[in-house]
Amino acid sequence: MDIRRFFLSRTTVITLIALLLAAVVAASLVPQAFLATPDQMVTWHRAYPSLVPLAGVLGLHHVFTTPWFAGILLLALVSLTLSTAEQCRSAWRKTFAPAPPVDEGRTVQFGREELTARLRRRGYLPVASGETLRFVKHPWGHWGNAFLHGGMVAVIAASLLIALTQQRGSLAMFEGEVFYPTDPWSVEERGLLAGRLELPEPVRLDRVRLTFRPNNKVRQIASDLSFLPPGAPEHRATVEVNAMVNRRGIVVYQSTDAGDAFSVEFTDPAGRSEIFRLPINHPESLAEAGYNDFRFPWNPLKLQAKYYVDAESKRIDSERPLLVLRMMDDERETGRVSLTPGATGTLGEYRVRLAGVQRWTTIIFVKLTGMSGVFLGFFLIILGAALTFCTPPRELAATPRAPGWRVAWRTTRFGDFYRDEGEALLRELEGKGQF
Repeated sequence: MDIRRFFLSRTTVITLIALLLAAVVAASLVPQAFLATPDQMVTWHRAYPSLVPLAGVLGLHHVFTTPWFAGILLLALVSLTLSTAEQCRSAWRKTFAPAPPVDEGRTVQFGREELTARLRRRGYLPVASGETLRFVKHPWGHWGNAFLHGGMVAVIAASLLIALTQQRGSLAMFEGEVFYPTDPWSVEERGLLAGRLELPEPVRLDRVRLTFRPNNKVRQIASDLSFLPPGAPEHRATVEVNAMVNRRGIVVYQSTDAGDAFSVEFTDPAGRSEIFRLPINHPESLAEAGYNDFRFPWNPLKLQAKYYVDAESKRIDSERPLLVLRMMDDERETGRVSLTPGATGTLGEYRVRLAGVQRWTTIIFVKLTGMSGVFLGFFLIILGAALTFCTPPRELAATPRAPGWRVAWRTTRFGDFYRDEGEALLRELEGKGQF
């Protein structure tokens, strides 16, 4: 079997489609490192310890930037490109090929020019001449499959370009914090051929705004950003969930992660103090708590944190939250303390103080090349489907037979649906009716 036939075989096409679907399913079942929180990753590893080595080898935590996924896309691109070329050749033949002589059909008595004029008025265009004339209504309908396959080629090619060159970085930012281009990302993902995403300028998170519904659920998350180009005035922009900002070729997204960050001062028995910020997602309601777990290099124990937006459970926009900290040795609690802003307490051997509270959120920066190709591809797919199902070609062939022409009508698709149209056209040409 030659290589061309291999890529055009039904088995190859079905296998590639199955592999692409399997990759998408794997990405939906296995948490992706760029989108999942560290706690979600740890939870998955604990729930499926036997799959952890396989996930590491296959890169299941970053499916769309793995070499094997790019390889599948490349093979699919080759297969679809060859198939599209075949569809184009087939469409060309169907559109412009001469018609075979009509041996059996209806007889009409018109001159060539009169026959052509009558058929033109009914939307039938002359596409081939010779001994037998061929007229086609909606000849572009022959190109539906070609456009459909061409659209899939565009989508796959653009997806491959994205998989190879995409750059993404996310930042867990606190109000007032400035991120510089040389600072490390909280989480980063890049394509196989891409380098590190570098912002062209520093960016500052000025404010995080949460608005609420009457039932105290979060309605919208918005972040006010300031871009700080060197030697130029700062540029301010607001990014919201589902309302991105495009800044100098980089698209900025607001994630759904947002809440309060608690600055907690830990003082050990020797009197050494250090402040740590504990970001926690905003609770779902007044009665519910937001949760997060933390680990510190100076303490082997896990710190579990939760907070309620209002210590008195009265206002969803309260400025006096209640923070509860627990020190855990596996499943055993070794200390617990509840704090409001400015309060102090004891947590195990540490003296702790809630020094301050500020908003935090995650901002996502993405640089992609190829999304326009994806949109173009889907447009071509829709166009191809429309041509295929909405404009099926109908053809009439006419062979000169004294004293006029012998004609035959056919449709390429939906014969039962268009049979009456063909019969009416033939009866009109015979002078027995009006179409």
